[in-house]
Amino acid sequence: MTAPGLGAVDPDAARRVAKGILADRRYHPHQGPKPFAGFFRRLGELVVDPVLRFFRAIGDALPSVGSPLWLALAAVVVAAAVVLTIRLSASRGRQRMPGGGRPTAAGDSLDPDDLERRADEAERRGDLDAALRLRFRAGLVRLADAGAVRLRPGLTNAAVSRTLRSPHFDELAGHFDEVAYGGRPASESDVVAARATWPGVVEAARATAGTRR
Repeated sequence: MTAPGLGAVDPDAARRVAKGILADRRYHPHQGPKPFAGFFRRLGELVVDPVLRFFRAIGDALPSVGSPLWLALAAVVVAAAVVLTIRLSASRGRQRMPGGGRPTAAGDSLDPDDLERRADEAERRGDLDAALRLRFRAGLVRLADAGAVRLRPGLTNAAVSRTLRSPHFDELAGHFDEVAYGGRPASESDVVAARATWPGVVEAARATAGTRR
């Protein structure tokens, strides 16, 4: 082998020079020690591989996307979701009714006299929370009977307050919300105030409603 202007080149010498150059560390990536390589490899065999095999087995067992069985399963899931949504919506609607809170005694009577009678019974047995709820519900029913408000799903105490513009009702509603929704136990003073204040609130609302007719 002869280069122009140069003498003959020894192939063996050229290979030795090239080998020496390529042996330089610049041409070899540095790999640090891997003391945990065996540990992670074993961990993958014990944990990751079984998980992957499990999901592959599930995928093999499930019907392929677009098949009749897959469409039937999807329809069942959608139907179940719709039913659950409807039930939750109905439950929330009931809970948002003013005077709702947690269930009181059996039955959902809308007779204010019956509600107040049950409130008196609850007060005598020491269930002040139930007494306050029942008396609040009775007051709302009397407001509806007086034509001051219209009870409906979704009606809130704030909406009733905007209609009545009564500081006395606002105070009653504030105590009720603290007990029914805030978790504060009802006190004897709450029950006494409800019993004493509701008749005046209803009478004032009835008088206001009468002037509007």
